[in-house]
Amino acid sequence: MISILQYLIVIGLSFSFGTMVTLSNTTHHAADVIPTPTDHLLDEMMEEQRDTMQEMKTRYENRLEREMQKVQELSAKLVEVMAKFAGNSAEQEQEIPFSSSAQSLFDQSLNTLAVGISKIDRQDYDGKFDYGTPSDSQTPVLLIHHSKGTLPSNLGKARELSTSIVPMSAADATQNCDFMHVVTLPTANKRMCTAIVQNYENWHVQKWMRQPSGGGGLASSEPLRVVSRGVSSPGGRRPFEVPVKDDIRKHWKMLETYFSNFEDVAAELKSIAEKVAIKNTVIVMTCNMGQSELLMNFVCNAKAKGLDVSNVLIFPTDQETKDLAEGLGLATFHDKKNFGELPTGGARRYGDKAFVAMMFAKVVCVQMVNFLGYDVLFQDVDVVWYKNPLEYFHDPNNEFHNFDMYFQDDGAHSSRYAPYSANSGFYYIRNNAETRYFLTSLLYAGDLILTSSSHQQALIQVMTEHASQFGTRVKVLSRDMDEFPGGWHYNAHEKKNFMKSIAKGEIVPYIFHMSWTENKDNKIKYLKQMGEWYVGDQCIQQTQDSILGEGVHEAGELGSACCLAEPNIVCFYRDKPSKIPCKDSNPIDTGKPSFW
Repeated sequence: MISILQYLIVIGLSFSFGTMVTLSNTTHHAADVIPTPTDHLLDEMMEEQRDTMQEMKTRYENRLEREMQKVQELSAKLVEVMAKFAGNSAEQEQEIPFSSSAQSLFDQSLNTLAVGISKIDRQDYDGKFDYGTPSDSQTPVLLIHHSKGTLPSNLGKARELSTSIVPMSAADATQNCDFMHVVTLPTANKRMCTAIVQNYENWHVQKWMRQPSGGGGLASSEPLRVVSRGVSSPGGRRPFEVPVKDDIRKHWKMLETYFSNFEDVAAELKSIAEKVAIKNTVIVMTCNMGQSELLMNFVCNAKAKGLDVSNVLIFPTDQETKDLAEGLGLATFHDKKNFGELPTGGARRYGDKAFVAMMFAKVVCVQMVNFLGYDVLFQDVDVVWYKNPLEYFHDPNNEFHNFDMYFQDDGAHSSRYAPYSANSGFYYIRNNAETRYFLTSLLYAGDLILTSSSHQQALIQVMTEHASQFGTRVKVLSRDMDEFPGGWHYNAHEKKNFMKSIAKGEIVPYIFHMSWTENKDNKIKYLKQMGEWYVGDQCIQQTQDSILGEGVHEAGELGSACCLAEPNIVCFYRDKPSKIPCKDSNPIDTGKPSFW
């Protein structure tokens, strides 16, 4: 900028002095050609010439003074611009010369709260600022500029922002924002208002609703009152209940057992994990006898497709499941101290006693492996592979490679699971200080799992706070991606063509997670119908001894007796996705047409 200033000054001076020199030379040349006069005439002519030259000298000195004044004015303007935009003072704010003829969006009382609003295309915004949560809307983003220092460097755009909402790119709108706070609003926001309050910093969004003082649903005649963020406007139901005393005490007892045995358990687990880990990653699963056929199907399915499961570590909660897992060739760690009293029967429905008990096992097995220093891929037993998912998470060219944790999108973008809608049945966690403390905090919050009957809900509650407070980077792999589909896709009408493409082999995801099903029986039916069931019927809900006979068995021997080379495809419901048309079967939902 200084070089430009010097250049302009030199140009100005050169122009002025050049004019004087040219004039002087012209005058001398004119004198050279005047014919020789008489002495009297010569005196008059010389006097006249001196007067003329004096007049011209005065005129051009005045002109030079004006030119120098212009250079000085230009220099001052350049210095001013440099101070404003090059940052002679980091705390200096731009003084944008807003138009006085147009009506300003904000009056002077708001000049420390809002001075302009930019409108950013949603796709452009999401591409530049990915904070991990799923995206449900294509509505443009409104960016509020809270001070003149945050306005774009383009003076034209800055002036426009004083009088109107201005469309611009995410890069231009945020180029002078040193900080940006992000607040997301639901798509269904009828009669919802948002208050922007300048005050002491607060990293939580308060929810207010017109509700009776004693609680309940929306009541338009009542004043706005602070409510739990999960309260649904129509009915007033509270999905976030405070743990009751019995659940707190029950959790204390579980933690007492965990802490008193941690060193011994961790030492035993470490020796197994060291043998299993590949690229410092352990694939963790937990299972009881009631879910054992789903575990068997995962292994048989993967082997039929030639996929390596050698770094899978099973945490069985009973001896029968341990025997089955080892019979399939898997490594196991049976933690009798922590899992000794867990039920062996399968959950009959989401949230029942057996389901909740297994949720604690899910917390402990991941926390302990991570605490030992390993990256962890955790998955439920109702997952099947098309490709080894570790290829995705270990790929340094993956566009999301710099996150700490990755979760399958559950699909249920409800307030209960906001803001992440993370599915706790398939996720990958890198080992670092942030994830270690997150998993430890989730262990401490086990009473939330007991009260809510949901590992998923408690996990998201704790994770949301850690993402905000500690900057833990969480990425939910969007339900709109092809790579990680699940039960939401299986049941969503808008994903019908997507599911057909999977059935035809046109789309090959990494995994499919048969979530969103009421019970194990339906999971098995859906997997059979999708052509993803590879377990012989003779092995379902059978112990290893009942299948192979009593005695000592070799590791992997069970696979030969139970695993099918080709899938067992069976039609059950015409209205559910299937590998083959099931038009002659009854629908599971009355009146629904055939999927095909």
